[in-house]
Parts: sequence; structure tokens; C-alpha cells
Amino acid sequence: MAYGRVLVTGASQGIGRAIAETMLAEGWGVVATCRAPDKLAPADRLDGVTYLAFEATDPQATAELARQAGEVDVLINNAGASPIGPAEEALPAKVREHFQLNLFSAIQLTQAILPGMRERRQGTVIFIGSMRSEAPSPFSSLYSASKAAIRSFAQCLRMEVEEYGIKVCVIAPIFIRTRLGQELLMRTGSPYAAAVDRVRASRARQIAAAAPAGVVARTVLSILRARRPRPLYFSGRFARLQGFLTQHLSRSGVEAIMARRFNLKG
Repeated sequence: MAYGRVLVTGASQGIGRAIAETMLAEGWGVVATCRAPDKLAPADRLDGVTYLAFEATDPQATAELARQAGEVDVLINNAGASPIGPAEEALPAKVREHFQLNLFSAIQLTQAILPGMRERRQGTVIFIGSMRSEAPSPFSSLYSASKAAIRSFAQCLRMEVEEYGIKVCVIAPIFIRTRLGQELLMRTGSPYAAAVDRVRASRARQIAAAAPAGVVARTVLSILRARRPRPLYFSGRFARLQGFLTQHLSRSGVEAIMARRFNLKG
């Protein structure tokens, strides 16, 4: 495996930090982004990593990040957020904000990095998606929809850039133990409040018992070591089994399993 320069977005904690740490240990030059590098806690800062500021909710921030990052051999689009709340009550401003963070920023950064990869006729673009793009998850409509869009975008892009030696993959983590917050998007007095509380508590329990973020970092290494990596990788505990069931069970069967898993009806 040839080593070069990797750019990881959203790398102050969780999956992004684990990827940055693993890539650094493997000998890669690592550029990592977070909202405010100067405010990054010492415990979250990795010696040897170059940190750049990136506010993914700002559409104007992408061009400056691409300029500062320079030549990138591997782009890992990881930055994102996972709000929770009823689809009916999602305010338009919040919908736009979360799609900018989870989807549009990744598309814009990829567009900015691709010309250099295409000219060098090599490179890898990895999108951190989610199992929730494959299976319905109650009160996760914004996150699930944005991650489903990421997968579709990546699949199309993969075919378009293959002739230039560029590889494109999506990793769909399955309940990884991180500090990714669950921003609550729900009106006061919402009729969905009781169900949201149950789902939120169930999700928190499953995350607390989930695999560590390092499993996703190891999936990244598997992709980089593969001569012809697959379009989609599931990552987490029992990832292959859960991925198989999600893709081969009937959609109504998957929906029923997810409803029980999240204690939707109490």
C-alpha cells in the first residue's frame, strides 16, 4: 500500500479521530479538520496531525479548505451530525443546515479535490455513510435521508471516475461507540414526545454497548489495501450479518425489526 496524504473531515473525536490516528500510525501524512483547532482539547489532539478549521455548515468554507489541504491522495468525508426528532416537525432551516453538514459539504469538498486526483490518475474517496441509509430508523429522517443521498452520489461518482484511477467507496457504520450528539429537534408539547424519548433512550443504550470507533478505521485500511474495493462496506459488530439481513429481507421485515429494536411502540 502506497502512503501519501489523507484528508479527514470531522476528526476532533469519534470515528474521524480514530481514522486520523490509525492512518498516522500506518505512515500516512494526515490533515484533519474540526470547527476550531485552536480550541481542541489536548486529549483530542494527535501529535503529527495537521489540523485545519472547517465549518461544514458554511457553503463558502470548502474552497479554502481544499486550498489549504493541498495535494490529497485519500479524502475521507466523515463530518456530520445525527439529530433526532419527528419528520413532521423538522423546520426548513434545520433541514437545510443538516443537509449542508451531512451531504452538501461532502459533495462540495469532493468536487474540489477530484481535479487533482484526476490529473494524477489516482486517489481514493471514502464517504462515511450509515446503516440508517439502508434501514428505516424512527425519528432519524434528516440523518437517514442525507446518508442515503451520500450513498447514491458515491455510486454514481464511482462509475464516472474509475477510468481515471480513482476509487470511491462508502462505509456504513452500524452503531459505533462515539460522542456524536443527538440534537433534539422537537416542538414543545409534541404528540411524538413519548415515542421520541423511548427511541432516544434505546439508541443511547445501543451506542454505549457498540463497537469502538477503531473498527471503522480498520475498514478504511481494508479499502486502501484492496486492489478493487467494493462500493459499500458495513462496519461494526456483526456487520456482515446485519448488512446481509438489511439487503435481503423484505423492506417490511426490516421495518418491523427496526421498530422493535428502537422500542418505537413501547
